[in-house]
Amino acid sequence: MELVKKETEYDKWHSQYAFDDDVESVWHKFVKKQLEPENLAGMTVLEIGCGRGGLSNYIAGLKPSPLKIVACDYSADALEIAKIRFSNQKAITWKKEDIQALSFPANTFERIISCETIEHVPNPARAIQELHRVLKPGGILYLTCPNYFNFFGLWCIYRSVIGKPYTEGQPYVNYLLLPKLLQWIRLSGFRIVNYYTSNLVFPVGAHWHFFEERTPALLRWLGFRTYFTLEKKKS
Repeated sequence: MELVKKETEYDKWHSQYAFDDDVESVWHKFVKKQLEPENLAGMTVLEIGCGRGGLSNYIAGLKPSPLKIVACDYSADALEIAKIRFSNQKAITWKKEDIQALSFPANTFERIISCETIEHVPNPARAIQELHRVLKPGGILYLTCPNYFNFFGLWCIYRSVIGKPYTEGQPYVNYLLLPKLLQWIRLSGFRIVNYYTSNLVFPVGAHWHFFEERTPALLRWLGFRTYFTLEKKKS
């Protein structure tokens, strides 16, 4: 019943944003910078947590384009919105999936994109393991998610204590901590090609934000947003 409730809540949440432009967020800009069209030609790409489909549509429009894009989300309503918006994109297959239990065989995709998704599931470690399983050896995962191992995380604890938890505006949030996230990534078998953080938040008054592009190396663990380029090791 709890999973059904969360699914219904996400359907309702996505339906509120049917006409927004969802490709200009900082995490989507990160992915767009990493994607080299010539390196995607002929590849099968998975976007998990595709929402209303903006990024998958962008990728489908690259020249040369990937062979196939599988765009997945937990919300059926989000996928219906995406299908209507981008019905002209024949290279995209829209599919309802749970990132913690993907239906695809092992070693299916050359590239996987997961933006701001693993923090919205009960078992983020399992989600990372699943992404590793369905990625081909030598394949690349672009992963972004928040980090609460910082001043903002302490503020979130305070909010929980007073009965007004921070939710990111979504039905479910798992407060990820960067040290734990790095441990899950390494235990899953990924090689970290590169990672950095951005957005150092001081939750005072209206909240002060610093280093919105990239946090200095010495402060990397305190950035609120994380950006990972991960490789599945070749056997």
